[in-house]
Amino acid sequence: MLVLLITALLTITVSSLTVEEEVQLEEKIKNAIWTPLVENTVAELARLDKSATPFNAHATCGFSVHKDLTDYETAKQLCENSTWIGFPTPGGRKLASIHTELENKIATLMFQWAYGGEDLEGTRYEGATNWAWIGLEKVNRTSFRPNDAGKLVWEEEDWLWTDGTTLDSDSYENWMTREETDEQVQPDMWNVEEDHQTAARIFRKIREGETSGVWDDTFKSKLHPFICKFNIPVHYIVFPELKKWHEAKADCERRGFYFAKIRNKAENDLLVEAINRVYDGVRHDKKFHHENWIWIGATDLKASGDFEFYDGEPIKFSIPWAKNQHDNKKTRKQGSQDYAAVSRWGEWDDSYGNDWNRPYACQCNPHGVAIDREMEEANAAWEREVLRRNELKDRLKKEKETKKNMKKEARQAKKKARQERKQKKKELRQKKKEEKRKRKQEKAAKKASRKAQKKDAKEAKKAKKAEKKKENAAKKDAKANLKEAKADKKAAKKDAKEDKKEAKKEAKAAKKEAKADKKAVKKEAKANKKAGKKGAPADAEKAGVSDHKIEGETPQWTPIDDALEVSESVEKRSEGSVKEDWLAGSGSPPWTPGE
Repeated sequence: MLVLLITALLTITVSSLTVEEEVQLEEKIKNAIWTPLVENTVAELARLDKSATPFNAHATCGFSVHKDLTDYETAKQLCENSTWIGFPTPGGRKLASIHTELENKIATLMFQWAYGGEDLEGTRYEGATNWAWIGLEKVNRTSFRPNDAGKLVWEEEDWLWTDGTTLDSDSYENWMTREETDEQVQPDMWNVEEDHQTAARIFRKIREGETSGVWDDTFKSKLHPFICKFNIPVHYIVFPELKKWHEAKADCERRGFYFAKIRNKAENDLLVEAINRVYDGVRHDKKFHHENWIWIGATDLKASGDFEFYDGEPIKFSIPWAKNQHDNKKTRKQGSQDYAAVSRWGEWDDSYGNDWNRPYACQCNPHGVAIDREMEEANAAWEREVLRRNELKDRLKKEKETKKNMKKEARQAKKKARQERKQKKKELRQKKKEEKRKRKQEKAAKKASRKAQKKDAKEAKKAKKAEKKKENAAKKDAKANLKEAKADKKAAKKDAKEDKKEAKKEAKAAKKEAKADKKAVKKEAKANKKAGKKGAPADAEKAGVSDHKIEGETPQWTPIDDALEVSESVEKRSEGSVKEDWLAGSGSPPWTPGE
């Protein structure tokens, strides 16, 4: 973040700024560099100091301050031959070369820390511990001081750093200046007899208002502490010793480093470089062999599956997880896989940090490496590649899902078709069964119908027979009735004849009686007439004759003429019906009732 801020500030075109804006920009740069450094570095050195205490030295990544008082050449030898740091430094170890204001500030703060603060030993030039050797020496025109030189003897090209870098007009330098005028007064190449001041040293005291320890040239024979620099070509340091995750973190801190953080693909590649420097690119055949994986400072202890660095800093780049990782497996004995390790080829894995022993990686700068354009391009390319892979993965997933859905749909269609066929077969079976049942019913119905028909026929035959029998009986009855009717007719005729005969007889008797009555009437009338003439009516009752001429009374005999009509009527009626009508309660008897 610091490097990016400085880079952003420096990218502003200076020629486009006013003098006031340039001053403000310089102030922003100083604040961006020194304010956080002063606040944080001293506190960090308190911890980092532990790593070098047995060697009378104070170290952080890249620099170490050694309190042994030595001359310049001995200090050079001690830095180059030092083995105490405990890890390989392929780029070499030399008396410190300082190329930036930041490096000068770190070296000065470490120097102050090694001696407990800013308090000096005596006056400025009096105490040997007030100065420390740095790896800058005069290599040209070292045997004489120019006669016309004033206070300052300064030609950049005459000076060379121990890492082989020469000074030029663009190089960083921090030679001592006058406090009143800010005029550069060192190096002055002071000489004592044949010896000249040709080696640079750094001042432990930081003057008020200044940002770093100033430099001075002095005699190489002087005895001072010295500052070494480790020219490590990679940001990470890999230790092949096998430790558990928490042990690895503690060991990084004990050595004066930070447990490794990987914030982008470029840093991931730098870690792989550091791993290859230790293992020369060799790896175990078994992929998940413990020595193939190096512990780093990432964990998901706070939120399962969400990895962050051990101090809570989030991981913001696309992690290159190994295939099917992270899987967060859990066992009763080992717990869950909550700790990250990076393979020798750069893939990540989640592992059992409390149980597995593995190599581990530390880093120098807690804030990460400065990202140059090449790294930015590599990071962008990686994120694009991840995006492409994710899109491809999503597309393949969608295609797989589509294919799966198509297969599922095909299976469902096949299943549906099978079910439909099964249903059709079932329906066909049911239809056949129904038809069979229907045919059976029809057959049964036909059978029943035939049986019923047969029964009906039998019944009909029986009924017919009964009817015939009935008809025969009826005929017989009719015949009998006819015979009887004939008999009755004959009897009736006979009766009629008898009746007629009787009627005639009765008529004759009636006629005779009527005649007798008439005769009696006439006799009576004659007697009445005779009596009338005498004045005394004859007593009819005494005479034994009823007067039928009395008004309102009905005579008690049938006139002879009416009896004859009755007789004739009887003869005219059919022989068989006269008696039947009379027996049925209608018609007149076949005779005329008498008196």
